[in-house]
Amino acid sequence: MRLSIAFIITALTATAAAEDVRPEPAKVAATIDRGLGFLVSDALAWKTKHNCVSCHHAALVVWSMREAKLRGHTVDEPVLAELTKWVAESGEGKTGVPRPEGLPKALNVKAVLFSLALAADPEPDAAAQKGMKLMWGTVKGDQTENGSWSAWPDTRPPIFGGSHDSMTALATLALLPAAAGDEEAKVARDKGVKWLAETKTDDDPQSVAMRLLLWSKLGRPREEIEPLITRIKERQNADGGWSQTKDMESDAWATGQALYALAHAGIKPEDPVIGRAQAFLIKTQKENGSWPMMTRPTKTGDPVTPGQIAIHGGGSAWGVLGLVRSR
Repeated sequence: MRLSIAFIITALTATAAAEDVRPEPAKVAATIDRGLGFLVSDALAWKTKHNCVSCHHAALVVWSMREAKLRGHTVDEPVLAELTKWVAESGEGKTGVPRPEGLPKALNVKAVLFSLALAADPEPDAAAQKGMKLMWGTVKGDQTENGSWSAWPDTRPPIFGGSHDSMTALATLALLPAAAGDEEAKVARDKGVKWLAETKTDDDPQSVAMRLLLWSKLGRPREEIEPLITRIKERQNADGGWSQTKDMESDAWATGQALYALAHAGIKPEDPVIGRAQAFLIKTQKENGSWPMMTRPTKTGDPVTPGQIAIHGGGSAWGVLGLVRSR
């Protein structure tokens, strides 16, 4: 009898602890709204100062604002329209920088992230549709013969970086809407899926998260999805967040991506893993709505430095995306 009572008490304590981890929905919502406020002001400041249609201050901001709106958050509609138009009319998504020797088809990540941002709108206007078609053309043209997309090794991760695995998952994700009505895109998508299915993941946190997101959207068998879920869960740090690399602290980029992928894979808000991650993002958000970030080096072995403007924008966008999807 004593054993039974002890067991019940232990079970109730564990349940209560799990519930305590989950932040109040109002706190999650307020964190999202502050994040959206930062993204708007930061993107407009970037646009005014640099006039550079960037992945970190245009595409990821449009993507996060669009998802937040679709899930019930109030967003700055004129700014969303302005940034969407900016992205849609930016061209083919090519950087114009000569590709490195030995990698003539190094992926134009710009085309990938821009098309993902525009595709987040379930009813894109004519300008967005035209922009997506141009960018999908670039993504298709960058695919290599074996079905993968090549990462550019001397660019700065995680926005770019040296992971073919990560870039192939992202590029394939970008082509999913195109494949519905474009035979060339369907062939490219299928080649990308085949390469990923036959290639062991490089275990980069972004690679694992984006592969899980892709597999979930494609409805792949659970035996392919569950190991990715397990890998992400076991990497969660004691503070509730995730790190971009094993040598870095938890941040909003890695935590947002993990949350976003887990939510798409069917992990519910009640899961303690989700609650701990949400609590981490609530606790670490700055007063201005951004999250602290560090800038990774271009080359392995170089020092990590205090976050620059690009990674603050991109990291905060992923923080918002993760919270929005995991509510």
